[in-house]
Amino acid sequence: METRLVWSQQGQEHSHTLGPEPITIGRAPENAIVIADQRVSRVHARLEWSHGGLRFSDLGSQNGTLLNGRRNGGGALTSGDILTIGRVALRVQSEDAPARPEGSPCTETIPVLAASASDLASELAELSVRILDTDFFARAVQAALRITRAERGFLLAHHKGGLSVEASTSISAAEMKDPDFELSWSIATQVATRQAPVLALDAGLDPRFRGQASVETLCLRSVLAVPVANLGRTLGALYVDHRSQANLFGPEQQRELECLASALGGFWRTRLLQEELGLRPKAGTVAADRTIELRESDFEAEREIVLVGNSARMDELRHLIGKVAPTELPVLITGESGTGKELVARLVHRASRRSRRAFHSLNCAAIPETLLESELFGHVRGAFTGADESKKGLFLAADGGTLFLDEVSEMSPAMQSRLLRVLQEGEIRPVGSTDMKRVDVRLIAASNKDLATLVSRGEFREDLYFRLRVLPVQVPPLRDRKEDLPALLSWFLRAHGGAEPPRLTPEAMETLTAYRWPGNVRELENEVKRLCVLAGSVIGREALSGSILEAQELLVGKDSGFQDLDALIEAIETKEIRKALVKAEGNKTRAADLLGITRFTLQRKMDRYGLDADSV
Repeated sequence: METRLVWSQQGQEHSHTLGPEPITIGRAPENAIVIADQRVSRVHARLEWSHGGLRFSDLGSQNGTLLNGRRNGGGALTSGDILTIGRVALRVQSEDAPARPEGSPCTETIPVLAASASDLASELAELSVRILDTDFFARAVQAALRITRAERGFLLAHHKGGLSVEASTSISAAEMKDPDFELSWSIATQVATRQAPVLALDAGLDPRFRGQASVETLCLRSVLAVPVANLGRTLGALYVDHRSQANLFGPEQQRELECLASALGGFWRTRLLQEELGLRPKAGTVAADRTIELRESDFEAEREIVLVGNSARMDELRHLIGKVAPTELPVLITGESGTGKELVARLVHRASRRSRRAFHSLNCAAIPETLLESELFGHVRGAFTGADESKKGLFLAADGGTLFLDEVSEMSPAMQSRLLRVLQEGEIRPVGSTDMKRVDVRLIAASNKDLATLVSRGEFREDLYFRLRVLPVQVPPLRDRKEDLPALLSWFLRAHGGAEPPRLTPEAMETLTAYRWPGNVRELENEVKRLCVLAGSVIGREALSGSILEAQELLVGKDSGFQDLDALIEAIETKEIRKALVKAEGNKTRAADLLGITRFTLQRKMDRYGLDADSV
């Protein structure tokens, strides 16, 4: 059966019948097929028969070879496959395949190949563990090419100084200066400024691009560009195209690219907020930001970056930190265990005028009461048995800086009284001394308990509570900011995964996202530490802790047989409502409080699912 290659170049049809001997394709005249294009290497690719089939191999070309619109280093070819080398698309045509009609356009048309949901999930999972890499934007553009099967792509950054290319793939600096690149630039610019996507199935026939010299030079072309934004702020545009293949992109590719752009916008926003908080040097433009690297030696600074996410809750927290940090007033940080209250305290200190002075922290629950006073205020020699020499307490050590007291609710009434005096008078007296010493310390306290409730029970001094709670800061639990999981996972994998951090499969990412994380960020970090030691280079769902897997099984049920999402939601809500009603002894108001919904919403759900409080 005769097999040949068919292609168009400079408006003329060409074909080459493939014999038993291998052939090469390239720019040099000694190749069987010569392509006069500077993007093509001298000897670019080889075609040969092997094991009864036709195969091609890219010979280490600079710009690569595309098979059916996707970069490929080599593989089997069948009738209808299209190899793209430079600007030329070569179609494999067998003897019984229909010949190209005379006078047909000089572009190759291939079917729209939609990226599957698993393809997109894989790309997002891979990007999630690279989110802090300095080449993240370039990786994002590469992901866009893989998802859409495009030939070229670039990311355009929108900033106060104008527009610039943040990252590009398969486009050299020389090409960007080429007049042919002007159309690509203008489309991306339009998308970035108007915040509206552009999709061209066939740019050569699209009236929007009529008369554009670059379209005519490159023959027909597929074009797709989408805006990149976050929280209503335009950050740039993500652009992909193919210079010789039409109908490569469709609505499905547009949806996939918009999903990728949405994730990219969240990360981009995080970088800008890092600048605002002083965790990343402020660049003159967004584009220039790509040269900034994390300080690998500054462990504490990197730990504080863990707090930076793109969820609405963390955005509110960052805004609040930015307002309270410049003041000299006490701060009370509340939140569940493991949420990162000390990290928030460090952020407040770093963003304050005291950032160049000392930051000291003490967990009040970890120090016996008999030693706590000495730890805070110091002691003189001979003040008590074993006091062989004088000791400077943390208040004096933090003079001019910041002192962070964690779990302040564990202080005894006597210690609460002494702490209140320091806040009122600005003076301390070391144990065993009669002299008062002035101190200039900003106090930040934290508790995982509701201090207002403790005050109502008489377990915490009301006057101290109001002294501490001048500027309250609430740290949200991880379950309320699941959008931040990719950034957190990325940093932890980098911190504990060595030179080549492992990556998560989409199934593992989905399971980790569904988990409620009762231990919050601390539990997440411990899980990643375990995975980095026990799992391989790829972390699958089966490698996750048993408690995480069991929690998901309890949530959805083993072999539940659910056929639709509504049935699954009904089963979960019914189960949780029953549990709440049992715990509340049938009291709907209390049950609604436990579930975090209104009594009206609870009653509506009970009516929908046929539940009766008396029968629970």
